Amino acid sequence: MNKDSRMLWYDKPANAWTQALPVGNGTLGAMVYGKTDKEILSLNHDELWSGFPQDKSKKNSYKSFVEARNLALAGKLNEAQTRIEAECLGAWTQAYMPLCDLVVHFGPKRKVADYRRCLDLTDAITKVEYTINETKYKRELFASFPGKAIAMKLTAESSGKGKDFATEELKFTLSVKSEIKTSVYPQNDMLLIDGECPSKFIRRGDKHDIGYYEEDEKRGIHFRGAVRVYSDGNVQYLSDSIKVSGAKEAVIYFTCETSFNGWDKLPYLEGKEYKNTCINRILKLEDYETLKASHIADYKSYYDRVKLNIGSNGKEDIATEQRLKDFTKDKNDLGLYTLLFNFGRYLAIASSREGSQPSTLQGIWNNQLNPPWHSNYTVNINTEMNYWPMLMCGMPELNLPLVEMVKDISVSGQKTAKDYYNAPGFVCHHNIDLWRHTLPVQGSAVYAFWPMASGWLSRHLYEHYEYTLDKAFLSTTAYPILKMAAEFYMAILVEDKDGYLIAAPSTSPENSFFYKGKTCSVSQTSTMTMSIIKDLFYNCIKSAEILELDNDFCDLLKITLEKMLPFKIGSKGQLLEWYEEMVQIEPHHRHVSHLYALHPSNLISLEKTPELAQACKKTLKLRGDNGTGWSLGWKINFWARLRDGNHALRLLDKQLRFVKSTGFNYSTGGGTYANLFDAHPPFQIDGNFGAVSGMVEMLMQSTDNNIYLLPALPDKWSDGSIEGLTAKGNVKVRITWKNGKLTKYELTGVGAVNVFYDDVKTEHILSGKKLTIELN
Repeated sequence: MNKDSRMLWYDKPANAWTQALPVGNGTLGAMVYGKTDKEILSLNHDELWSGFPQDKSKKNSYKSFVEARNLALAGKLNEAQTRIEAECLGAWTQAYMPLCDLVVHFGPKRKVADYRRCLDLTDAITKVEYTINETKYKRELFASFPGKAIAMKLTAESSGKGKDFATEELKFTLSVKSEIKTSVYPQNDMLLIDGECPSKFIRRGDKHDIGYYEEDEKRGIHFRGAVRVYSDGNVQYLSDSIKVSGAKEAVIYFTCETSFNGWDKLPYLEGKEYKNTCINRILKLEDYETLKASHIADYKSYYDRVKLNIGSNGKEDIATEQRLKDFTKDKNDLGLYTLLFNFGRYLAIASSREGSQPSTLQGIWNNQLNPPWHSNYTVNINTEMNYWPMLMCGMPELNLPLVEMVKDISVSGQKTAKDYYNAPGFVCHHNIDLWRHTLPVQGSAVYAFWPMASGWLSRHLYEHYEYTLDKAFLSTTAYPILKMAAEFYMAILVEDKDGYLIAAPSTSPENSFFYKGKTCSVSQTSTMTMSIIKDLFYNCIKSAEILELDNDFCDLLKITLEKMLPFKIGSKGQLLEWYEEMVQIEPHHRHVSHLYALHPSNLISLEKTPELAQACKKTLKLRGDNGTGWSLGWKINFWARLRDGNHALRLLDKQLRFVKSTGFNYSTGGGTYANLFDAHPPFQIDGNFGAVSGMVEMLMQSTDNNIYLLPALPDKWSDGSIEGLTAKGNVKVRITWKNGKLTKYELTGVGAVNVFYDDVKTEHILSGKKLTIELN
């Protein structure tokens, strides 16, 4: 791997959160600033959310839904929207909380030399180094999944620049700062942090009422954090801090446990034991090098599965922030693409692990008590995008937190389906939180009235099977949930004026149109809605046929599919977004929801539906190339599916636009912060993952037993290789190319596959051994 594609490095400390470097083990996260007068570790735990289990549904809301449906079918769209917003919406989600800042104070600012901080993506360790006088100070930090802890080692040693000089001692004071209710105190050579999350987080317009209930059944999640220091110097545990002096070396350990015991359990009355668990864990952490070795081995077992090489321009001696700024003027930095790709995979491993919660809008990193969009699970694109790279990059284990959340909402969403639609099965709208909120939120129908997340998330379960061929998973987990989701949508389909079945009324996230002099977002139905339902029904049928069950149900789905509203092409050759052709409020809106059938689904493709594929291309041209960070990420995938690698690369170039870390205005378009976090702006992690998925789609695509090699290779990536990708059918793929032409590919799997390259189809029967094909 080229040096300029494996390391983020900087020649100055971070002054803003989006300049700090992230570490994480799926549950614990930290942002590392690398300052010289103090180190700031901005900490998170993935189970620290506001609130507690509550039933906020509107009983019998389905009656108003039926009335709104009748209004929409009668063409009274504004009236349907008014009814929905008045009577069919619910409550806001709870919010993901910051834990605390660990602040390691070294003293007043002093003149330093040879400063460098970095994050090595090959071992997931961040380091800080600098010299003061004749002393070299070093820090290294990582988040251990095996140890369930964050570890930092600090050293002071001779810089080697002089003779017979005295090396300064390592001394510091460690303190804790938190915005949520905490108590900090020493106990048996530990500093303990006992805290409680706000149980009240109520959104009132643009303001929030954040507080704590006193009633036991309403109290929030409790937690304990523990800090322990080992050093060759003097360590003192004071009333609310730790003081170290006279040292050459010190190791700081931090861990945390919470009372969260499940989405349907009261965290105070029914919470799990967490205090002794936290203490026992940190007491087991003694040898730093052993913990470091286990961390590296664990991390590399995921990271080393995929290797991308598209060349290098020797930029490893340029600091990462400067590389981003330079890229704005000169796109001649091949290693920066690979660095972004590797960083995205790093973030996946750091933010979603076995047993953790799924990645939120910000992964597991959040420093605000009132974070943007509650830092929740926004499931009309964002959470799904977080998980696009997991399977194709050969990390199905990291997909499991999402699977577990979908299992949860398939239970919590049953009541929502009944209360809001009087329907069987389960449903989920556009926001989820730790308590598995499935209701529509408050506010506007343009985002809140969207009962389609259960359908989209079901696709992720079926894809988990497609990539792993785990038939037991399909039988016990995926198919039962797909069937429940399908039962819901079957129940809400109605005939339109032409006899077609549609889901009415519907919206297209999060776009609006002019209707009879007003802004409206509610249509008789929308293309995205119909695409998700069709896709779900097809996947449900395929699952049942694989499992050889539910023939009658499959027949019903097939008959229903034949009666469903087909795709429509508009007057400009575009794919229609709504039931009828409408004048959009924002022609260049960041969402391109109606292209769901092109990506992530395969209902529309150049091979099967060329006319519709061209309509998708026209849609993208009309929408334009600009957009927020995640919007750019989705568009990379769209253009890759349309086999236009050069256009996909233009979107990737836009995603690499440098964005300052102060203030935000997403109307000007997204990009990338100094620490390579995706800028919506503000920071949202989805764009990082969308970029990874898009780069894979440019180099390999797969559907059923078909594998497409270099389907959207941009001219700029003329030479390269990628290994470790997974195609559907659980086939491992390695590709090598030179001068823009495929020269070699390797496949490892079992069964029949069709390989497509340059419009040529080659059939292979795989036996489990590596098959190597070299081309002239």
